[in-house]
Parts: sequence; C-alpha cells; structure tokens
Amino acid sequence: MDNRQRVIAGIVSLLIYAGILALSSLPASSLPSGIPDFIPHSIEYFLLAFFFIQIFASPRRLKTMAAVLLVVALLAFLDERHQLSSPGRVFSWSDIGFDLLGAMAGMIAYALLSRRSGPGRPKTDGWRRLFLLQR
Repeated sequence: MDNRQRVIAGIVSLLIYAGILALSSLPASSLPSGIPDFIPHSIEYFLLAFFFIQIFASPRRLKTMAAVLLVVALLAFLDERHQLSSPGRVFSWSDIGFDLLGAMAGMIAYALLSRRSGPGRPKTDGWRRLFLLQR
C-alpha cells in the first residue's frame, strides 16, 4: 500500500470516527427504537478498524493489530464518555465490548481480504481498489 492510500485510509478513519461522535451527540429520544444496541456499535467500529489498520506499513502483523485494538479501545471509551453530555445517554461497558468485537471483526476482515491473489484465487482488482486494499 502506498503513502497516498494510507493517507486516504486515515482520512476515511477520521470521518468514520467523526460520524460516531456525531451519533453519540444525539439525545436518547432521537435514536431509533427496536434496533439491538450491539448492531450499530459493531458496524461503526468494524468500519473504523477496517480502515484505521490500513494506515500502518505492516497492517497484518500481530503487533500492529494489537496496537490498533488498543487505540480503538481508547476511542470507544472516549465515545462513551462523550455520550454522557447528551440527554438520556449513559456510559456502558457493554457498548465498549460491542465496539471491540466489531473492531476485531474489521481487522480480521481486512487480513482476509488483503491477501494477495495467487494461483487458484480470482482476480478482484475492482473491489480491492474500492476498499483501499490494492497493493
């Protein structure tokens, strides 16, 4: 992955986290009801981790994945603290757990999807470029 793609991945990550903070700013009364809490948390942090890990030079190394998970855990904690300023919202450790499960799934998805194509593997250049996976 070249530096341009890494910068784009960083910008996408910042935009995703800004979206997460914007959603955290909404009062509880304006949130849709009937959607289990783990769904939005998992999706948001899946996307955040999927793009955030692409900032690093060796995204598939275990040390990189551990560092990304640590940073995402901090961001999830800050998101929950930020929610306290919104009417009717509360701090929830289970939400942080859902965030981290989503982040781990995002990193695993990245690791699986970023494998280089080889003999017997289909050529998938179009979607790889879409998700910044092109090398």
